[in-house]
Amino acid sequence: MSSVPGARIGRHSIVQEVIVPSLVSMMGTLIALFPNNPANMTLPSRDSGVFLYIGWRFLNGDIPYRDVWDHKPPLIYFVDALGIALTSDSLWGVWFLQFICIFCTLFFIYKLLDREFGIYSALAGTITLTSGLLTILEKGNVTEEYALIFQALCFWLFVSAWRRDFPLRSSFWIGVLGGIAFNFKQTTVGIWITYGLFLLAIRIVQRKLPFRDLLSLLAGWLVPSVILMLYLTSQGAFTEFWEQAFLYNFVYIGKHEGIRRLIPVFLKGFAYLQNGWVLYLSVIGWFAALGYVWLKRNQLFTEAHPLILISLVNLPIEVFFITISGRSILHYYLTPLPVMAILAGTLVYTLPFLIGKIPARDVQKIQTGIPGIVLILILLGQWGQVSYYPSYLRVLSDDDYAPVIDYVSHNTNEGDQVLLIGAESVVNFLARREAPTRYVYQYPLATLGRRPMFEEYFHQILENKPVFIIDTRGQSHLTEKLYTPMQKRSQIVRDGVQYLGVNYQQVAQFDDWFVYRLIE
Repeated sequence: MSSVPGARIGRHSIVQEVIVPSLVSMMGTLIALFPNNPANMTLPSRDSGVFLYIGWRFLNGDIPYRDVWDHKPPLIYFVDALGIALTSDSLWGVWFLQFICIFCTLFFIYKLLDREFGIYSALAGTITLTSGLLTILEKGNVTEEYALIFQALCFWLFVSAWRRDFPLRSSFWIGVLGGIAFNFKQTTVGIWITYGLFLLAIRIVQRKLPFRDLLSLLAGWLVPSVILMLYLTSQGAFTEFWEQAFLYNFVYIGKHEGIRRLIPVFLKGFAYLQNGWVLYLSVIGWFAALGYVWLKRNQLFTEAHPLILISLVNLPIEVFFITISGRSILHYYLTPLPVMAILAGTLVYTLPFLIGKIPARDVQKIQTGIPGIVLILILLGQWGQVSYYPSYLRVLSDDDYAPVIDYVSHNTNEGDQVLLIGAESVVNFLARREAPTRYVYQYPLATLGRRPMFEEYFHQILENKPVFIIDTRGQSHLTEKLYTPMQKRSQIVRDGVQYLGVNYQQVAQFDDWFVYRLIE
């Protein structure tokens, strides 16, 4: 008889610790990812198309950077290669990997908030994160998406390390997670910078030298980075990796108009997150956290909750990293979603505390009902997301490129090469037709404007002689305004353009896209 209560407690613990978080995370993942499942969404985004193409080429023996030009860190290509290997004839493998990533992110955020603040905060944070994903993720398979799970894990380990006075082992493993996230996207490291700042501040307060701690963090970060660098070096691709994933990006982020450009970018980008009240919840949560910290200011590192301190500092850092590019590209705003979800949970946790400081007779009665009321308001704030969901499904199901891809697939052979003039390398991937040049899209040529790159581009085109050239510029003639400034600087480019004009004949048109076939 005495074992029955214990069994009940055990069952209750399993439900609370495993089943409920898993069900909530599963539901959130399905809501966020169902619109871009391959049965509904058949056309990946432009960025995703590049990653898929490189992943496909990697499975066929090409090496990123050396054989295909792109300016993202390398892990996204290997993830996509794995997804394509799982289901070679569809995008379900890649979608399955996204599912795992988003599920785990939601699960860890839920568990963290439940452990620190309770179930109301956990539900509030999970709803906010799901709503943010639904707004920002769109067609998915972007670099920031795969870094989310490592950000969520870092928050979890950060709080645990804080409570154990930052053991070296924790700093090392947090550094490993940071190195992995960094090699998906360099600007996802805001939480690791936050960790380093707090580690430094606490050691100074303790009058201890922080060198061992910071070295342990750095050593962990270096592990995945060094492994990847050694691999790329062994494949003769390290120089190209450095030039494309780092030096090019410095040029890329420098091409904006300074602070005058950053302010409208900031406003436009975060306006997306008004959907589902994600922006409002995180901003109000941030100010609630600020009020909480102010009341705890006399014993900041001993009395204040570490997760509240962490999120208070982390959000401005994430905002900084988003705005430095000077562009309001939607998927950039995936990066702050974990801390925004935590701030929504923080709001539920801190609001009763702040109200309790009001000198009024009935405050205690109000305090107990505040978390439930806030959670209900958050749920009501999702009405716009719910009502738009069917339209969102239809938007993502649009596939304007299907006729082009079908035409290419039926009028070329498997080993034929196809050049896309523009940035739509997704056509190469979906048709499974290799590009004749490593510049599968030509943004780097336009951004850098370097003659050797243009000349390499034309050398590869003239050597490989693609069967089709698809011009996406909207020009009615292939050579019209084709690299005109560079033609004035390079004989090779002039001769290459002339060759294309003579040896390629228009055979089809799809809206403002023109298809040319080799006739020599």
